[in-house]
Amino acid sequence: MGLESMLKAAGPNLLILKISHCPTLLTDRSLWLASCYCRALQAVTYRSSTDPVGHEVIWALGAGCRDIISLQVAPLHPCQQPTRFNNRSLQMIGRCWPHLRALGVGGAGCGLQGLSSLARNCIRLQVLELDHVTEINQEVAAEVCREGLKGLEMLVLMSSPITPKALLHFNSVCRDLKSIVVHIAIADYFEEPDMPEARKLFEEMVNKLQALKKRPGFAKILHIKAEGM
Repeated sequence: MGLESMLKAAGPNLLILKISHCPTLLTDRSLWLASCYCRALQAVTYRSSTDPVGHEVIWALGAGCRDIISLQVAPLHPCQQPTRFNNRSLQMIGRCWPHLRALGVGGAGCGLQGLSSLARNCIRLQVLELDHVTEINQEVAAEVCREGLKGLEMLVLMSSPITPKALLHFNSVCRDLKSIVVHIAIADYFEEPDMPEARKLFEEMVNKLQALKKRPGFAKILHIKAEGM
């Protein structure tokens, strides 16, 4: 009742709502309440490892809050419901907020179909953060960029493995890119990260990514942080 009373009192004066790391205490029902009382919201962050947002709640938030331009809804990892946020969720985001400028999504349920739909619908997207998404190779990058992302200025990949060829494709197609951040750990690639072979392969992958900095246009925009070297 406390949150509902607060949201009701704030009403149209509330422009930014951030809910993160509140397991079981604040669930995705918080966003449903916000859609009822706070229709002027412009920026929403909701990140949970126990109750990640699903497409139904996204639909409700989109119906009530049409002015959101920044949305951060990637599930926290490890997630108890890893596929609740999925391609349907991504498709719903694109339908609800075609004017989004900044977006953070992720999880095991995010795939090519959802990301392509998102890129096609959110044509004004400037910042895209992908968190714990399965590997992005050149084919995935080509398909997503074919659909959109032409105005992207910042691409952030958190624990989302990406190949050097995929990064090259993003940089060649997204001409406005000013920053690419890649934050990976050996555990993102291997189930047994302590094995010597795993460490060797991971080091080779990181070196290939770092080598991109020697290419024209990459030195100033590519930032790589690797854990477990």
